[in-house]
Amino acid sequence: MLTPLNSFDELSPDQGFAFGSFALSQDEIIAYASKYDPQPFHLDPEAARAAPLFGGLVASGLHTMGCCFGLIMGSGLFRAVSLGGSQIDTKWPAPLRPDETVAVTGQVERLTPSRSRPELGVAIIRYTGTRIADQRPVIEMVATHFLKR
Repeated sequence: MLTPLNSFDELSPDQGFAFGSFALSQDEIIAYASKYDPQPFHLDPEAARAAPLFGGLVASGLHTMGCCFGLIMGSGLFRAVSLGGSQIDTKWPAPLRPDETVAVTGQVERLTPSRSRPELGVAIIRYTGTRIADQRPVIEMVATHFLKR
């Protein structure tokens, strides 16, 4: 668990965070996809092998994103200061396959104290989920956070 922030003002540009890691089993990938993203390359290992883009079963990008945010928010870093957010720009540069471990990190890109609401600031943070085996990112997210000052 990370030391919780008490204020937006404790952040600095380029500050980095490590949020831990996760891996998804084949059963977890299929269960999530069955409910939220029912596409053959998420649901059926045989059908996924025939898929031209992936050539095998892969996790839903939304599932990957949810796992990353589970680690980020579960770290406790933002617990006392989070006021929500307004957007997350996301890319999935490589597929995530069953049982591959992903390390999640964050880096502060920009900090803007609010002029109209001096009790809050806006933090732009880049999050990356990197596959441990080959150090290849499987997800990149740039998120806008509203934080208490």
